[in-house]
Amino acid sequence: MFPKNTSKTKLLSVREELESSFERLGYTVVYGKGDFKDGTCLVEKDNTVVINKYTPLDLQIEFLIKVLSKMDLSNVFVLPIIREMIEKHQGVFD
Repeated sequence: MFPKNTSKTKLLSVREELESSFERLGYTVVYGKGDFKDGTCLVEKDNTVVINKYTPLDLQIEFLIKVLSKMDLSNVFVLPIIREMIEKHQGVFD
């Protein structure tokens, strides 16, 4: 998804914006250890997304995009660049 030479600062910035998108949807993103299928676990009843903290940063972003791509984003502000990433990869995750 990201070129190999993408800086950690840039990746952290993207991840933070994704986390903000989840917050606007009423979800909390938590980083913990565990053996999650696909590196993530969505706990619907608690509105929580759990990401394996040992997963590489670029994959954490990919997992967050994957979860967001399955949510209704029509009534929430998502930065255009983030929305573009979600739309670009929606077919990949189906």
